[in-house]
Amino acid sequence: MKKHKYFFSVLFLTFGMSPIISGQTYKNYDSISIFQPKMNKNRFEVNTEHIKSLRIKNRKSKRATYPASEVLEDIGRVGLTLIVDAFWGSLGIETETAIGDTDEVNWVVNSEINCNIPNLNWKIQIFTEGIHHKEFYASNGFIGSDGQKEIWMDDNTYGIILHQKDTIGRFILLRNPDIDEVIEKIAPNDFEDKKFEIMSGLKSTFEQGNLFLWHMDYGIIGKFRGKDFAMVGSDQAHKAYIFQDGLVIGILQDPVKNTYPQSKKSKEIELLMDKKIIEHSKNDMLRLAMLHFYMNSHIL
Repeated sequence: MKKHKYFFSVLFLTFGMSPIISGQTYKNYDSISIFQPKMNKNRFEVNTEHIKSLRIKNRKSKRATYPASEVLEDIGRVGLTLIVDAFWGSLGIETETAIGDTDEVNWVVNSEINCNIPNLNWKIQIFTEGIHHKEFYASNGFIGSDGQKEIWMDDNTYGIILHQKDTIGRFILLRNPDIDEVIEKIAPNDFEDKKFEIMSGLKSTFEQGNLFLWHMDYGIIGKFRGKDFAMVGSDQAHKAYIFQDGLVIGILQDPVKNTYPQSKKSKEIELLMDKKIIEHSKNDMLRLAMLHFYMNSHIL
């Protein structure tokens, strides 16, 4: 009789530790719903403890005094706070003297991720190459000019994330990268092991896979708050994957476009986050997810 009681106790303990209770499975991720009232506007509403609204604000692109390929090197050498004013506040279009002049230049594309809490705002700057064409004309004694610019976000493109004029992130931007290429850059010495670890983590944490089956439209690889950081986005998969230290810690799930007819003006997006993320990092995750919509505006 005592043996039966002991067996029953162990059986109860075993089932008590199971992740399945009353037909429900405990998930290893949290989620935040992001509501976009107008699909063609970069304005979003969320219901978190701190952040309630988000907006991506694009500023006019300007000619940069630093070549794009030198931006990360300059930040590392002299510190961002010493040169940020030159980037953000005093970049101007240089005066041209030739009629119909076209030259290759370095551009800085300025944007902001603004929140309902101003001290959580970020500034995003993309440094890239392109062409600037300026045409001068004279009419009835009036002299004027028309300028056209072409920005290339294909090669030699670098970005920085600013918070109150201090750098919290810097990255390189890749257009249409092969996902294997991205993983090799994340983990150059143990590519195969890292690939297996990523696939296993996606299934065990987020209950999904197929990352390596989709075409990637962009990849971001760099540092964020001192940790290795990466992000890849796929319009085909309607997802963006956020990496930290080589593993996926967040997935932004955009609804399949075919389920949202053109007449529908709003949509709801879901951000999945690994439960191991500490609470104050969720604000960062939410704003990092906004980088996907920034990329949507500029390169997709």
